[in-house]
Amino acid sequence: MSTMVSPCPNRKTWDATVRVTGGHPQQLWGVGEAQVTAEGSGLRVDRVMVHDAEQRTVGYAQLYLRSEAERVVAGTVHCHVHRPQDLPVVAAALADWAREEHGAVLLRFQADTLRTRGTTEALEAVGFTRPAAEAGPEEPRRLEVVLGETERDLSQRLSEATLDRCRTALRTPGVTVREVTAGSRALANTGLRTRLITQLLEDLGEDSLLLVATETAETGGETALGYLWFVHTRGTAMIYRLGFTRRGRDLGMDDALLLTGIVELQKRRVQRLDGGDPDETEVPLVVRELSGTERAVLGPWELPLGRGPAGEFTEDVADAADEATGTAVAAELGLEDPVPAGSPEHREPEDEPKAGDGAERPARGRARRVRDLTRRVVGEGISALRDAAGR
Repeated sequence: MSTMVSPCPNRKTWDATVRVTGGHPQQLWGVGEAQVTAEGSGLRVDRVMVHDAEQRTVGYAQLYLRSEAERVVAGTVHCHVHRPQDLPVVAAALADWAREEHGAVLLRFQADTLRTRGTTEALEAVGFTRPAAEAGPEEPRRLEVVLGETERDLSQRLSEATLDRCRTALRTPGVTVREVTAGSRALANTGLRTRLITQLLEDLGEDSLLLVATETAETGGETALGYLWFVHTRGTAMIYRLGFTRRGRDLGMDDALLLTGIVELQKRRVQRLDGGDPDETEVPLVVRELSGTERAVLGPWELPLGRGPAGEFTEDVADAADEATGTAVAAELGLEDPVPAGSPEHREPEDEPKAGDGAERPARGRARRVRDLTRRVVGEGISALRDAAGR
């Protein structure tokens, strides 16, 4: 198949294409803009579409271009390929474009295509290999939460203990859950800083859902307990960023806010939630309980483009930028020292992995933790949840 690659400079056209074709939220224009905000001048984004000889779009990608020491490395995250059989054609076209237009020495390629018969062999046939950090006996997988039609569909999949934890958290006196939008003054009215948050909300637009939980003290002051940020298309949502104080986790707001958000995604007619790598310790309990399946995915691949050694600098740069931005968001929400899910301070003894429950699986995702959890996708009117505490 002959192909042609063309850049897309129009935001409305790009996002409309992502929504109509069922692309991953990682492909939304605002996600790329937010990543540039995180990394600064060290990152450029080139949004390109791949067409066949009849000018039909067969795939598209936000191509992330990072440079150091005059070397450019290109990368995609969940780029869209319409049909599995077009996977090697799209990958090869993006590689040629990255080399010829940007002088890239390496393409790190990740598509939203499921792993089916022949897909890995097709990538290998055009020169792609699995990165050394991804090698191992375990094949890449992703958790998937099918949202269903009603809140009852979700609650029936949760354990009674988890449901009770959520209900108790939302009914705690003084606890309030709010949706925050770019034009909202909800946080400003509680004394929380919103400069960076407002910028990210403007970047992400209507495809974002940011929920913040606060607690009113007896003295009348209001403090943040945690936040959960989804980015979504009509078909798929991902957890973009999240953070909770120790007090918030003790109350169960981490589970409660996630369940509240998923219910709101149902109202927006979102069909499923990308739950992330099942081997990641940071995957929330609610996601694990709601996930009915683990999807076999292709995972990351790479192809040297023949202009000298690429090095391994870009992953560290990207992860550090995402982590710094996530910390800045937490600080602006009043969460100066959020406790990450799965951290030693938060984990109870019974939370330790048990033999036969993934404890012996290789920690493939450790180096990708920030990228997958904060971009997710490191990662938006619609009815606001002004006060979910009384539900």
